Parts: sequence; structure tokens; C-alpha cells
Amino acid sequence: MESIQLYAAIAQMRKITAQGGSFSMIHATYNRDTQECHGKKYVKNAKLRPQATKEVVINADHKLFYYDIDEGQPLNCWQPLLMFFNGKRVTTNE
Repeated sequence: MESIQLYAAIAQMRKITAQGGSFSMIHATYNRDTQECHGKKYVKNAKLRPQATKEVVINADHKLFYYDIDEGQPLNCWQPLLMFFNGKRVTTNE
């Protein structure tokens, strides 16, 4: 299976979003406040939203802010929990 490094995947997401396209991704879920996990989130059509600042959102630098086109919702996930991007396995290896 083809893989892609986490920050390279995020850079491609930004490029796709800037060009008006969408991408697919799978990420694990985790709510740090409640310490709950609800398995994997499959997102068929997503676009990135502007990154929040750490002054507005706690740990914003470690989160990925996106819009789920099919659900019509603004969502976010922890960047290290990104598992797949456009069918490629996301790795945190340099």
C-alpha cells in the first residue's frame, strides 16, 4: 500500500482545497476533554477550513480543521490521528 508522510498529506490537502477540489480521509476519533474515542471517522469528501489559532482553540497547532461536504458540518481531528488520505496510508515517519 502506498503511504504518505503526515505533513506532506496536509500540504496536499491545502493545495486541493485551494484549487476548489475535495479529498477523502480516515482518522481515528478522540475527544480529549471527555477522553472518549468513537472509532474511525470516514470522510468521503472534505475540504480544509482555515486553521484556528492557539489563542482561540486550545492545541490548535495539533488539529486539522476540515469541512465534511457530505454531512455539511465543520469538524476537526487531531493531526496525528489521520490514518488515510486519498487512499494512501498516512505515516508520521520523516
